[in-house]
Amino acid sequence: MNRVLGLVFFSGLLTALAFLVLRGLWPALRTRRGSGVFWAAAALVHLAFLGGWAARTGPGVPGTVTRGALTAWSVAALVSLVVGGLLRLVGMAHARLRPTPAPTPALAAPGRREFMHGLALPAVAATLGTSGTVAGMSGFEVRHEEVRLPGLPPALDGFRIGQLTDVHVGEFIDVEHVRGAVQALDAAGVDLQVMTGDLIDDLTQLDATLEVLQACKAPHGMLAILGNHEKWRGLHEVLAGYERAAPRGRLRLLVDQSEVLVHRGQPLRVVGVDYPMGERGRHRLPREQRLEKMRASAEQAWAGVGPDETVLCLTHHPDFFPLAAERGARLTLAGHTHGGQVGFWRIPLFSFAFEHMLGRYRRGNSHLYVSSGTGHWFPFRMGIPAEVTVLTLRAA
Repeated sequence: MNRVLGLVFFSGLLTALAFLVLRGLWPALRTRRGSGVFWAAAALVHLAFLGGWAARTGPGVPGTVTRGALTAWSVAALVSLVVGGLLRLVGMAHARLRPTPAPTPALAAPGRREFMHGLALPAVAATLGTSGTVAGMSGFEVRHEEVRLPGLPPALDGFRIGQLTDVHVGEFIDVEHVRGAVQALDAAGVDLQVMTGDLIDDLTQLDATLEVLQACKAPHGMLAILGNHEKWRGLHEVLAGYERAAPRGRLRLLVDQSEVLVHRGQPLRVVGVDYPMGERGRHRLPREQRLEKMRASAEQAWAGVGPDETVLCLTHHPDFFPLAAERGARLTLAGHTHGGQVGFWRIPLFSFAFEHMLGRYRRGNSHLYVSSGTGHWFPFRMGIPAEVTVLTLRAA
């Protein structure tokens, strides 16, 4: 409930700030009637969200539409705040530079200015918020990638790996979403399924989610690692859940550990490394501290790994890739970034945030694939769809 109230509070704060900006640009909001309509709409959306969430916790309707409405409203408010704020700054700077502007037609200019600054901005913001939310809540795509590896043993030529990552089962993603992802990889005929972290946000759905992962039909089952959200939400409970699932042998958790699979008589070593979390759940560490924790994970996870083994590395944070490449991992699979969730034709808008943001990277004979994520903790995507990934190993 605290998380839900936090979402409502954050959305309400964005709404209030956006109102102040739009009020300066849109004369209609300066009237009692205009402001009343705006706040009535805002209250309706937020109350509907609370009602939809309450229904989701019981036997009734899950409230998907109301959660989507809150997301669309919040994004529209954020766009209005940022773009409207820039427009106001530009307008103020222009007024100082030209305190007595040249005369303009009395009727045409004010109408055009009111439309551009008042009606156009909310319309564009609402369109972006709605379209991005619909895209974010529209499931996932099955993405196929071929990875050509020089010297790949013939028995592993054609080995198929299905990757799930960043599912974030919680307020916006339910167990059925996970079931659909696992079944999609089953239908693709993968030999191994992997889950590269950030599986769960709502621990009450943990056991049901792990049950779905165990149901995968891949011959080598499902291997999983931890992300930062498992540690935030309750590491002890997550570890206990994986331990309860372990006896069946279909779902195995790797925490700075490795496991050898034998495929057509050929060994394949899968190494899983832990997420470099700081003390008291600190997420963003200085680069050197993060690298120090990653090096410690690498030392422990690669214990007993021979120099001639074919190694697949699973890491939540893609910045582990250079360390994996140094130790001879032929392919590293990562998540964490969600691809930024916003971009143009799979080109991330926020690519500066991570060295390895989305897609394929290479260092020598080592390859990295960073997934855009199978779910989300905030249902908004534009140009970066959610995915499950089928990676086929090929001998080069």
